Amino acid sequence: MNPKERLLAWFHRNKRDLPFRKKKAAYEIWISEIMLQQTRVAAMLPLYSKFLAKFPDIETLAKAQEEEVLSAWQGLGYYSRARNIRKAAIYLTSNFNGRFPKDLTEALKIPGIGPYTARAVLSIAYDFRVAVLDGNVKRVLSRFFQYEENILGSKADRDLQALADGFLNLESPGDHNQAVMELGAMICLPENPKCLTCPLIGDCKTQVTGKTDSIPRRIKDKKQIHLFGNILWIACGDEVLLIRELRPRFLKGMYVLPIFFVTEDRDDVYAPSEDLELLNLSFDFRTLPMKFKHTITHHKFEFQIKRSEVIKDVLKSKMNQFGPDLLWKWVKIEELTSQFPSSIARKVKMEIEKQN
Repeated sequence: MNPKERLLAWFHRNKRDLPFRKKKAAYEIWISEIMLQQTRVAAMLPLYSKFLAKFPDIETLAKAQEEEVLSAWQGLGYYSRARNIRKAAIYLTSNFNGRFPKDLTEALKIPGIGPYTARAVLSIAYDFRVAVLDGNVKRVLSRFFQYEENILGSKADRDLQALADGFLNLESPGDHNQAVMELGAMICLPENPKCLTCPLIGDCKTQVTGKTDSIPRRIKDKKQIHLFGNILWIACGDEVLLIRELRPRFLKGMYVLPIFFVTEDRDDVYAPSEDLELLNLSFDFRTLPMKFKHTITHHKFEFQIKRSEVIKDVLKSKMNQFGPDLLWKWVKIEELTSQFPSSIARKVKMEIEKQN
């Protein structure tokens, strides 16, 4: 057998029993692919099942409120994915009668759908002859063809996509794409790859030349950015204040606990808005002793919590001084993590409970 055939045979014998592989359903495959971005399979599976139970089809998802979708997404992070999924469902309902289009050009017009997701859904659900390119595939192809350029460089995606297209098994494109991804997840690991059990052994150029440890080459351009921030806990009895800014730096489109970063320069891109600075100065706060850390992409945060107990009428009179760029609402503290579905909310709530 040639390498493609051996890879496919290995996949059929060894593939993991995953719910989105039970049938070739575009909706389920699409949701799984979006959820698996930046998330490990083991962490994603329970949330995937709950999400599909709540939103069993595109039409149901399209009719849901954004808060419902964000709440169901809680635990997966990167909430722009959840908002885009809802937007995509509305788009598909309006333009394709609630079905995923069988066309790559049309699929790429869907909100939140990029080249990888479009190709994955089309190949796995409809057997379109298109090759996918994700992190696992890049690693497998870099080693198999001994691609020695930086895979994070500007030309790498174009080069590796060409290699993926040429390597595609045209008889079983969906299973082939899943096989390459599975190989990267189970055998061709970033460190200590299991070359002796790999179906491509003997044909993998990097394995033959002994360069497995040095390929793929990954040279990151972006450095980690460390920021210190304050989170304002403004409470009245069993309720706490959430705000939504028109142009926040992070957590766009969400009602959040007020967060601002400590900077030395007012022109800094992370500097708080005038509304946030005014909110911080409008109340007497007690700074809690505990700090906690949080990460969003290449940003590393260290937060401290500033707490204030207020009277609603007093708050209302103060909030009237803010402009239209700042929206606000009271939510029950017990509902905080569903109204502000981020692990930040969970961490803050835990610290507040320790102080009570």
